[in-house]
Amino acid sequence: MQKREIVTVVLLSIFTCGIYALYWFYTTSEALNNEVDDNEPLRNFVVAILLGMVTCGIYTLYWLYKFYTKVDKYTGENNAILNFVLGFFGLEIVSIALAQSSINKKLEA
Repeated sequence: MQKREIVTVVLLSIFTCGIYALYWFYTTSEALNNEVDDNEPLRNFVVAILLGMVTCGIYTLYWLYKFYTKVDKYTGENNAILNFVLGFFGLEIVSIALAQSSINKKLEA
């Protein structure tokens, strides 16, 4: 896992019109698959996006919930539902900031 400045993540996501957010999801999901030892690895983010296109976004929502659940397993916090609801209502940038904050706290401990 990598510690990233929350302000940098948010600003880069805004200034790149979401491209950095996609990169953040990809790299963070790959790192979570390596760090969290469970029987449910996350699908590759690119595959999740493609399946989301085929299912009109339903699979992407499922993947986001699994992603935030895996973040909670890594950090020991319980923010998966909050992050998912924020993302569902279009505040994905806030949920990314909360998830990165949780990851940073775990890495500092």
